[in-house]
Amino acid sequence: MSELSPVLVVTSGEPAGIGPELTLLLALAEDQPGRIVAVGDPVLLAERAAMLGLDVSLRELAPGEAVPERRTGVLPVWPVALREPCQPGKLAVANAAYVLETLDVAIAACRQGHGDAIVTAPLHKGVILDAGHSGFRGHTEYLRDACGVDEVV
Repeated sequence: MSELSPVLVVTSGEPAGIGPELTLLLALAEDQPGRIVAVGDPVLLAERAAMLGLDVSLRELAPGEAVPERRTGVLPVWPVALREPCQPGKLAVANAAYVLETLDVAIAACRQGHGDAIVTAPLHKGVILDAGHSGFRGHTEYLRDACGVDEVV
């Protein structure tokens, strides 16, 4: 994609689950194979970092804006807004659309050459199904269908 290290696009997963925490922890890891950009709600990520006492600085980027080289403790974010406020452990059906939008943003970024790979944090299939997405089976199948391929792995 570029002469810089590869861009790993990380979806932050179910906002009430462990996904935001895992995404934040990536910013603190010393040894990474490439540049990381999160796709998620910056307010949610900042709240979760504060709640957990994680020293992570968020850097909002415009959609498709180039991802800078990695700096430990700094997490670039392509923002997607939650549909309603969220607390850890309390699922909200309204946020199913948020979870799917994070996947859509990540897919579009890679297809447009702004990312090299997608890393997906856990999501909650039940919430997505409860929101009316009856055909949803999981990340892998969602990515397969969005990319128009037959084989998933």
